[in-house]
Formats: sequence, C-alpha cells, structure tokens
Amino acid sequence: MSAMREELHHLVDRLPESELRPALELIRGRLDEPVPTERDLPFFASFEAEPDLAERHEEILRSEMGR
Repeated sequence: MSAMREELHHLVDRLPESELRPALELIRGRLDEPVPTERDLPFFASFEAEPDLAERHEEILRSEMGR
C-alpha cells in the first residue's frame, strides 16, 4: 500500500463518526460507480431493558395508551 493510502486510512480512522458521511460522499463522488442508497436513521438507538420487555409489549402499550 502506498504512503498516501496509508495516510488516508489513518486520517479516516481519526474522524469522528459524525464526519464520516460527508467524507464518504466526497470520495464516492470521485468514483464512476453508482451511489448505493442507504437509509439514515438518526433516531435509531439501542437501550437496556428488562428481559421480558418484548413479551410484555402489548401489556405496556395498553397501560400507556389508557386502554
């Protein structure tokens, strides 16, 4: 691998996650390949909960919605 590629890899690894998309779009724009469509889901998150949360989802929804 050339020194320029190694430096580029190093710099990309140092970028904060929030800056990856603009850098990726810039590099993709330099290639003659179709841009893959992907969904940006900024609201997606994981969380910790009780082990039976999925099993109790209907009960929880009913109580929250006043049914």
